[in-house]
Amino acid sequence: MRKYAIAIAIFVIASFLGMHSLPAADTDSPQNDKKERSSEKKDTSLTWYKYDEGLAKAQKEKKHVMVHFYATWCGWCKRMDANTFSNPQVRKVLNEDFVSIRVNGQSGEKVKVDGKDIPESRVAGSYGVRAYPMTWFLKPSGERIAPKSGYCGADEFLYILNWVKSDLYDKMSFQQFVEQEQKKAKSGKE
Repeated sequence: MRKYAIAIAIFVIASFLGMHSLPAADTDSPQNDKKERSSEKKDTSLTWYKYDEGLAKAQKEKKHVMVHFYATWCGWCKRMDANTFSNPQVRKVLNEDFVSIRVNGQSGEKVKVDGKDIPESRVAGSYGVRAYPMTWFLKPSGERIAPKSGYCGADEFLYILNWVKSDLYDKMSFQQFVEQEQKKAKSGKE
């Protein structure tokens, strides 16, 4: 009986580790030629800013802000880096229409907030971050729009980015926006 329990435990652990090492499918464009995707990746890299620098840049350039809270030990954060932030379409929208800020929610590294040096962990606390990853979207002024908690794949993240950059968060719910976009896509295929 003990041998079976050990074998099952080993199988579960191996399966769990194997799941996290699988590459993500690019559901946005499964028909894309591999050469095209690899050339896009070479041309686009995501620029991350520190919290204080990013807020100043966004206000100056009148761009929306994406604040991504992560922890170095967080597996879902690493998965989001590998699957979402590495997606060429996501990076393109972020680089063109947003200022991307990255905050290690458990770091003691200091950033300036209201003229005071505070650790990044306090910045995360001020946003109510209790689990990772957590992504907040802000207006160019720094006013908070909405958070997205947990892992978010590239497809859903693109919907969120388009909803925010179009200033539709004041006009319709995110769900209404997704339904509208899916109807548009469906009618375009017919």
